[in-house]
Amino acid sequence: MAGIGFELRKILKANSLFSLAKVYGYSAILSSGPWVISIIAIIFVGFINIIHLGEIGETAKFQVVITYAIALASSLVITGIIQLPFTRYVADLIFAERKDEVLPSYFGAIFLSWVAGIIFIVPLVLWVFKGESWIFLCGVIATFLVLCGVWISSILAASLKYYLSVVWSYLVAYCLIVLFSYLYGNTIESLIFIFFLGNAILFVALMSLIIKSYDSHIFMSLKFIGAKNFYWTLGIAGLMYNLGSWVDKFVFWYHPMTGNQVIGHLHASVVYDIPIFMAYLSILPSMAIFFYRLEADFAEKYNLYYDAVREGGTLGTIRKYRNEMVSVIRQALLEILLLQGIINILLFLVMPSIFVKLHIPQLYLGLFHILTVGAMLQVLFMSLLAILYYLDRKKVAMWLCIAFFVLNFSLSLLSIYLGPAMFGYGYTVSLLIVFIASLVVIRRELDELDYETFMLQ
Repeated sequence: MAGIGFELRKILKANSLFSLAKVYGYSAILSSGPWVISIIAIIFVGFINIIHLGEIGETAKFQVVITYAIALASSLVITGIIQLPFTRYVADLIFAERKDEVLPSYFGAIFLSWVAGIIFIVPLVLWVFKGESWIFLCGVIATFLVLCGVWISSILAASLKYYLSVVWSYLVAYCLIVLFSYLYGNTIESLIFIFFLGNAILFVALMSLIIKSYDSHIFMSLKFIGAKNFYWTLGIAGLMYNLGSWVDKFVFWYHPMTGNQVIGHLHASVVYDIPIFMAYLSILPSMAIFFYRLEADFAEKYNLYYDAVREGGTLGTIRKYRNEMVSVIRQALLEILLLQGIINILLFLVMPSIFVKLHIPQLYLGLFHILTVGAMLQVLFMSLLAILYYLDRKKVAMWLCIAFFVLNFSLSLLSIYLGPAMFGYGYTVSLLIVFIASLVVIRRELDELDYETFMLQ
């Protein structure tokens, strides 16, 4: 994805506050993708429907069905198996100048995710929503499948030179969802179909940009499944990371002390859901910094380092570029810590009055504070994982993701038994542990990078 880094650096050359705002605005949307935008849109849809219809029950069911249980959680987990190995496979194709194989592989990845998705989602939906109308069931299944396509398209589209069109596609699609929900969203079925149609428009727009970027005479190829450079360790890492990101929510949804049934077999947690929603929204600026530093600065130093290795650069030159990579990582982590620290302090000051205006009990403030710190640690952990993927340290990244999943599950469950004062600590402490472990691993890997680059080939 280094190409997008070059485009962002071009904008920054204007050397003005407006260009700086544009760079980080684009970075925020490209890095967070539709998952944060969809959360914002669904919150808007919820408020609009409550104001418009005065109806909370149908809106709450819609939010649970789409945001948590079916669309975002399960479609992200299912496609998490394929996203990372597919991204690496495409990067290798581009490096080997075999760009004509990118488009058939993209359609193959979409096909594979839909086949796996149908096997997973159809029996699940029939069991979870037993007794609901066929229109409702079809809407949930269609939304799940189109979101699987959106997640895979997003990782490829974010690297395109048409990044401005990608950003506008996200914004237009979700503005249409909010507008049509206000005009026609008077039942849960209509809300789900509006959400499906908005994401279908987004999916077609992203697919059109990908088709425009890569030529091919073959429609679809599944060769990547058996390819040597399609690494299933990355698939396990992606699956475990997504499971780890959602497992604390599932623990709170389905534990009898903290969750309640909303529709069918789907549960939600009044205690946990609103604070974790708001904590995730607070990390948007940090995601923008992470994306820009990784794709613009780190990618540049990474290419210089390996170009020097391949072209017989002197040991001094190679070490110089390695040290510059280390400096970029330190600077990115420091910037995220500083910016997110300031944002967190401001949020801690203003949230009590916001909670009052939104009629949210002040009891949730402590939980919101600890979850906000946890969300910041998740950005830092994700940043270090991305560096490990760049350095081709797939196995260690996979074990860190497995550790995140196991720790978040066990500590979140433990926190419930320890009482309300400890809610949220499971998520935050698990991220603190894997973040520190990642720092130790990154330091060791960078110290030994020269040796491993030359001796382990």
